[in-house]
Amino acid sequence: MSIEKAFAIQAPREAIWDALWSDLAAGDTSLYNLEGSTWPKQLLLKVDMSGMPCLLTYTLTPMDAAGSTEVAASLEPLSKRYGLYYLVTFGHIKRNYEMLLVEGLANLKAHVEGDGPQGIVEP
Repeated sequence: MSIEKAFAIQAPREAIWDALWSDLAAGDTSLYNLEGSTWPKQLLLKVDMSGMPCLLTYTLTPMDAAGSTEVAASLEPLSKRYGLYYLVTFGHIKRNYEMLLVEGLANLKAHVEGDGPQGIVEP
């Protein structure tokens, strides 16, 4: 059960890729594993979301000649516990993960477009 959100960012995908890599380099490497990357199209990370292993995928797709890029973030919980939590919370757990994706993409957009601080902001 994959959860996906997408944002349009006014920057070439190479600039977005560099921002993602610099954020990863500054982060705690014990919290993620690089599962795969295809420069500058796709980045796959295995992350731990409060004990729930998930696959986080960023896909960067050029939108137009002006240099805009669609950044799609997909989060796929890898644990069978997610299905149980989904049932117990009547689907509310999905909303929490959706909010995490939206906040992360909003921070990335602000950083790359220059509307935010010079680093990805923690919630």
